[in-house]
Amino acid sequence: MKNVKLAITALLLAASTALPSAARTMRDFFAAEDGGIFVSLPHDTRLDMLDYYEAGRKMPMTNNFGGSAVIDTLSAGYMRLTTSASSRVEMLLATSGRDTVIYVSTTYLLPAADSHVTAYDTNWKPLDTSKYFKMPQMRDFISISRGDKARRDDVAGLAKIPTLECIINPAGNTITVRPTVKCTMTVEGYDKLEPYLATSISYELKGLKFKKVKK
Repeated sequence: MKNVKLAITALLLAASTALPSAARTMRDFFAAEDGGIFVSLPHDTRLDMLDYYEAGRKMPMTNNFGGSAVIDTLSAGYMRLTTSASSRVEMLLATSGRDTVIYVSTTYLLPAADSHVTAYDTNWKPLDTSKYFKMPQMRDFISISRGDKARRDDVAGLAKIPTLECIINPAGNTITVRPTVKCTMTVEGYDKLEPYLATSISYELKGLKFKKVKK
């Protein structure tokens, strides 16, 4: 009987790995990640987090650094989790035909929210993210005539720590990026920057890539 159970388990595992990427959900990818990305969340901890969430309980779990982590939102194509008191992760699946890209937005909240977006394939191999989503620079938020490049760079340079926060909207398949430099600047410096500063830039998913929304 024991050998039969082992054989059944092996068959189920083989079947799950044979599923086309489009049929796999965010839960599958989160559970399968080998620990190179979710360094603070061991595999067993992630499985426990999923079990509690699917049982209707958002149960905080202790991470590897003694902090607390919890799943905030989980659907077939999107996940948001708090990984510590000062960080969060959002993940979105982008699928086109038989191809899938996993977007991971990691945001550190101190001293100001600052995000980093990385794209992966379905085996959690890093892709060239710039081919799929190009993170804006501070100068992209500065509203000055295009011909005055030097002036634009000077104004953008007022923000010595150019922190930017990414927010994923799974319903609209968009990423909104907003400057958070007010928390890293002096009052005088921000007062000089603010008149030229756009509040946000939005990107919409087209196939596997995010394209800037034109206003």
